[in-house]
Amino acid sequence: MTNAKEMSASEAIYGFVAWLTTRMDQITMSQHNNAAPAADLVKRFCEHNKLEAPRDGWADLLEMPNLVD
Repeated sequence: MTNAKEMSASEAIYGFVAWLTTRMDQITMSQHNNAAPAADLVKRFCEHNKLEAPRDGWADLLEMPNLVD
């Protein structure tokens, strides 16, 4: 068991997806859907878990995996 007081980035991602998969309400996410509902859920999860808000320029550091399924 860890004594960490904050979640790591990967722990937060796993936790968020775990929360999404246990909710009664469904959400659909793709390039064809409005991103606002998903972003609202991310904000809600982060606030509830007291995670820091994204820093300015965070998207410049983001790398996407290949999107081919």
